[in-house]
Amino acid sequence: MGGVGKTTLARLLYDDKKVKNLFELNAWVSVSDEFDSFNASKVIFQSVTGVNKEFADLNLLQVDLTDHLRGKIFLLVLDDIWIENYEDWVTLVGPLHACALGSKIIITTRKEQLLKKLGYGHLNHRLQTLSPDDALSLLALHALGVKNFDSHLSLQKHDEGIVKKCDGLPLALIALGRLLRTKKFEEEYWNEVLNNEIWRLQNGGGIIPALRLSYHDLSSCLKQLFIYCFLFPKDYMFEKEELVLLWMAEGFLHQSTPSDTT
Repeated sequence: MGGVGKTTLARLLYDDKKVKNLFELNAWVSVSDEFDSFNASKVIFQSVTGVNKEFADLNLLQVDLTDHLRGKIFLLVLDDIWIENYEDWVTLVGPLHACALGSKIIITTRKEQLLKKLGYGHLNHRLQTLSPDDALSLLALHALGVKNFDSHLSLQKHDEGIVKKCDGLPLALIALGRLLRTKKFEEEYWNEVLNNEIWRLQNGGGIIPALRLSYHDLSSCLKQLFIYCFLFPKDYMFEKEELVLLWMAEGFLHQSTPSDTT
């Protein structure tokens, strides 16, 4: 299930200083829907070595990666992995057999059957959605900046309905909370969000309608900037300054002059 917090939890572990101190090397790989052993191995190699090296084929890449991992305690996170083929998995983790004892792999996936196919079904830790009370608290925090709706009685008839629509998914609640924050005291707007037809897209709730509501509330200019980002591959890490320059090159933004700021 998307939006439940798998990546967030994995990132908390990965970035924790105490965890990092347990390993000599670490790598985070965001895996796309179409798994590619070569690209995934290349990301691991770049994370381990800090070098963007070109390889003629997967075999040469993995030989070099194996040499860098040999005898090292290594932490690998494979985020949102969709590997369907067992042979692809064997190929990907082949170089990791050279790692030292104590090395670990963390996998996040929406496909429970995947872990069973790989022989790790017994290690499955299934994240649960938020309880109604926790979901209400999260919505209140991002919509109103408070822990609950006790001081906003006029909104209480809408908040529980909105929480139910989000199916207890943290990402959906945060997205809607930030949307509602712009009009946090407009009861009519909260009602519009609750009864919007867009909820019918996913049988009444879930992450996609919540994100679409946030998108549709953007101005036409901001929508244009947002859509431009779809030109980048999934999980592409771009610099803020780089993106702004690209927007300017497309004519979406204009560099301000002294007269514009006076």
